[in-house]
Amino acid sequence: MKLKDEIEYVNGTIGRKVIAENASGSAVLMAFDINAAIGTHTAPAIAIVQILEGTCLFTLEDKELTLKAGDYLVMQPGTKHSLRAPERFKMLLTKLNA
Repeated sequence: MKLKDEIEYVNGTIGRKVIAENASGSAVLMAFDINAAIGTHTAPAIAIVQILEGTCLFTLEDKELTLKAGDYLVMQPGTKHSLRAPERFKMLLTKLNA
């Protein structure tokens, strides 16, 4: 079984599928259609982002990063970030409540 096969793209938007969740946190698959974006925000939890397919433009604080399949990053609570899709991509977001 491959995680990237557990979610489909939805035209013009961001698909989400919760694969695990409890009081400690959650694991959410996300599929971004081309040009889909999430504006600047923070999270109250530790967040681990793993790119499963495609390419993501990820802004961490004020630094833009290009993340590709196989890349990951870890953010501490309160870290400003945003995402956008120059092409379709899929990712796994794991939140660990602090």
